Amino acid sequence: MELQYFREDLSRKCLTYTKIDKSNWGDSSENPLLDREFKDVVTGAPLTLNGVVASVYGSCWSATALDAQSDWAIFSRRNPSVRVQSTPRKLLDAAMSRGNEFYMLQHVIGKMQYATDAEIEAHFSDQNWEKHLDSLGQGIAASFLRLNNNLSSEDEVRLLYDHTDGAWPKSNVRIVDRFAKVPFDWLAAVNGVVVGPFVSDGGEAIVRSELQGFGINCAVSSSPTRTSVG
Repeated sequence: MELQYFREDLSRKCLTYTKIDKSNWGDSSENPLLDREFKDVVTGAPLTLNGVVASVYGSCWSATALDAQSDWAIFSRRNPSVRVQSTPRKLLDAAMSRGNEFYMLQHVIGKMQYATDAEIEAHFSDQNWEKHLDSLGQGIAASFLRLNNNLSSEDEVRLLYDHTDGAWPKSNVRIVDRFAKVPFDWLAAVNGVVVGPFVSDGGEAIVRSELQGFGINCAVSSSPTRTSVG
């Protein structure tokens, strides 16, 4: 995470998710059900599943500690950044507010599945649109958990948030442009923090102190690619 955005989320006790669509994520394989037309078998009229896929936001994580300087450069746009370490269980616990009676329906975490563009298109272009609407929501979740094989090195794990019109989201979630800022318990989520190569001298000590100020007493270290002092 870019350090400035990590600090903002810590101070606001939220996690910032990005709305998942092709334009926001810069990938033609993102959210393949969005705006896709199917045919109603009874009336023959066109229909879409936008009602269940157009309001989903995501936060990207990785099961692999991507630590080459090129990785830091890509994911942080060469800005000062940190890598936050957590677990799927801790991320869900931190995101799921007990004050939200529908929290179990609005959050899911899943490991990305990688396939060819042809395989992705074949699965989602199937006119049997009802296969995506299973009772557990796994078919819809798959629309946000499939990417091209070219991205498999990211080994991505994605935390998803479905923004609804319920009372709790209206009162607690801020929608800013293409982002959803959702209440998040960082104290419960963070296992450790690695300071990246674009953070200047003294940055590790500053980050450690800032985290302690939020009550987060975790391991703070520097990436081996970082040449700055302290």
